[in-house]
Amino acid sequence: MATTSNLSSIIRYYSEKQKSPFIDLRDFCNYIKKYAEHHVEEQSELVKYLGDPSSTLTAELQGLSEKHLVAVINANNKKTIVSVSFFAMKYANQFKEMLKNDSVLYPVLSDLPKLFPVSVLEHKVANQYIPEIMNKDTSKSPLLYILDFNRDIPSMLLPACVPIKVLLDTAQQKIRKILKKEEFHDYYLKKLRSTNPTKEISIKNFYSTFVDTENYMYADFNDGDDYYIWNQTLYLIRQDLEKIQDRTNEDTNILQAIQILETNSTYLKEKFQAEHIRSEALKELETELAKPPFFFSMNQILKFHDQNGRLLYGKYNEDDLKEFLQRMTTDGDANQLPPLLIFKVESGTRYYIYKKKVIQVIVRLCNEAHGSIEQELEEVWYKSLLNYERLPEMTNASEFEVCLHELVEKKSPVLYALLNANFINLLAYEKDDDKTMDGFHLFVNGKLMNYSDLLLLKNTKILANAKSRLPFIYTIPILSWLISFFNTRKKEKLLEKKAYTSSSKNTSIDDILDDEEGDSSNSKKSSAKPVSKTEALANAAKDITKDLIPEGSTLDRELNFLTKQWNKMISKEAYNDLIEDVNSLIRDYTRRVVKTLSATSFTRERVENLAKTLVKTPNMQKINEEKALTEYVTLYILRLVSNFSDKR
Repeated sequence: MATTSNLSSIIRYYSEKQKSPFIDLRDFCNYIKKYAEHHVEEQSELVKYLGDPSSTLTAELQGLSEKHLVAVINANNKKTIVSVSFFAMKYANQFKEMLKNDSVLYPVLSDLPKLFPVSVLEHKVANQYIPEIMNKDTSKSPLLYILDFNRDIPSMLLPACVPIKVLLDTAQQKIRKILKKEEFHDYYLKKLRSTNPTKEISIKNFYSTFVDTENYMYADFNDGDDYYIWNQTLYLIRQDLEKIQDRTNEDTNILQAIQILETNSTYLKEKFQAEHIRSEALKELETELAKPPFFFSMNQILKFHDQNGRLLYGKYNEDDLKEFLQRMTTDGDANQLPPLLIFKVESGTRYYIYKKKVIQVIVRLCNEAHGSIEQELEEVWYKSLLNYERLPEMTNASEFEVCLHELVEKKSPVLYALLNANFINLLAYEKDDDKTMDGFHLFVNGKLMNYSDLLLLKNTKILANAKSRLPFIYTIPILSWLISFFNTRKKEKLLEKKAYTSSSKNTSIDDILDDEEGDSSNSKKSSAKPVSKTEALANAAKDITKDLIPEGSTLDRELNFLTKQWNKMISKEAYNDLIEDVNSLIRDYTRRVVKTLSATSFTRERVENLAKTLVKTPNMQKINEEKALTEYVTLYILRLVSNFSDKR
């Protein structure tokens, strides 16, 4: 034995040397003292056993007893140490013999010596313990367990170091042995055929591979007909043996083996079902990622639901999700981007998007940004022209591009992040599989197009629209020039006056701002009043809306997008009429149900349930796109409630 200071190992070594698990405490004290003197230079921890080790040993033996490694008993007026690991090794060797000789029986409690204190052994329930050790390595454990069975089957002794594969293998051998016996072979074959007339071929295959072969190998019965026939066989054998009044030791062993195997079958079934649920949930995750709006944050991914409205997260765990996202964002063909891409907006939020959907999302966001940016520029330029001001971006193309960059970053952070993502240029070198985007060109000569081309905006057109709104007097060149000249002079004098005034005051700008802030906060404090029910509902609705709306989007934008999903009317008049009818239904419904709501009960789940209920009504059932309509109704209810006030 290698030198060690581990007391349990020393006890086991001493018991093996004496060829007895029962060790006289006094003799062991002398032995460990000599052991310590001989090995103290190699193991300094042994110094505690020098001198009189009895008190130290007594304390340590108590600890080992609590760990079920040893027991201390009084035998023949002497204190005796009982080595549990000695018996664990003995019965572990017995299991090894079973693999060579199927007539060797499982060890049972009656096999232990009369002096052995059975109370020192830990009890394990078979249908709990077996699933626990399926994926554990217990080969180095010195423990010995009492494995308890149900149905009044006697317990067996099981060393913890016996691998689960060996336990299952020995159990299969015992079942195979009884099926090979002449009096049982045809008996159970006939029973299986009579109870399963449609599975004649499966039964024949089962017997040929498991029973009627001389070369025994452990068989995995974990799927299909083999799994069913195997469990049916176990049931039939157990049913017959349980009827026997005076069972032999071999009968008991067979029943123990059956319960071990049935527990394993149950575990495999539950594992298969869990794996199936997990696999299906991950497939649904893939499907959800391919649905509008096509880009999702981790927070949104965690809230994906299945077709029944149940959360997908929970069917798979955090590790499954991480592994899935890692695989989808790294795996790919040689010299190509992975199928799932990651981009990050300015706030730091990371989004996931399918590679094949990037162009489609950019097109959609460009279309949405076109109107809002054009409107804002036209308004700003109109006000500037009213004041006889000319902005550089009105006529300068490069300045116009800079202006568009700033507005896109401000109004559509997702679009800006996509256009500036590190993978965007690489898409130019990959064939686009999305045939719906054949008419849209994102790149020119391998480079991203200008923002003005992407957004289909021209400064000349926006300037012309802004000028068309100006009063008639602005169209007379000489007059407008004179007014502009005098207006400019007036502004310069006003600026000079302000500069002089600010310099003559002792108060700094920071002080003024601080005073204004202080006044504002004091005003807020003084005007504070209890929040009404409608205000509380409105605040709750705004919080839920923030949770549902993707970063960089708006409520109106999402409503508009969803409308196009469920409203399939071709004519503009019919399209608008349908929207008004649906909105009217939602408004009437919201007025009725809001009386029953409170801020505490007004949750996301409640709003979604209200939306589903309304969509199920006969008037709404005429619209086929139920999912998009439900999402629209949810957001529209939130919009209505967000606008609540005490004067409603």
